[in-house]
Amino acid sequence: MNEAKKLGGILKELIKVLHLEKEVLIKNDALTLVSIVEHKNLLIGQIEAFRGMDFSENEEIREMIRAMKNLQETNQILTRQALSYQNEILKALAKSNTSKHTTYSANGQMNSQKEVSIVDQSV
Repeated sequence: MNEAKKLGGILKELIKVLHLEKEVLIKNDALTLVSIVEHKNLLIGQIEAFRGMDFSENEEIREMIRAMKNLQETNQILTRQALSYQNEILKALAKSNTSKHTTYSANGQMNSQKEVSIVDQSV
């Protein structure tokens, strides 16, 4: 049962990290998110040491795993939502720009290039 206590402690820590990750995702704080993901990966690495052990009879661990799964799903939804929002903003700012410029290539030939810009300047 000592192994169950060790795993329980790691799972409790991971649940706290997942709650923190949820708050950071809601606030859209990318800098803090990096350190949270690193901490989460460290904890997952520690959980790997318990692979193959049977904790199916331990209801406390099963409940923590359910809570972890729910939090992880929520965090994934928040991440997808944030990415979708950012993609829509970029699409609105950078509509396909069709203006072309002619430049010389390295071998002296004329090249037509599409203008690269994040903001659509056409009116």
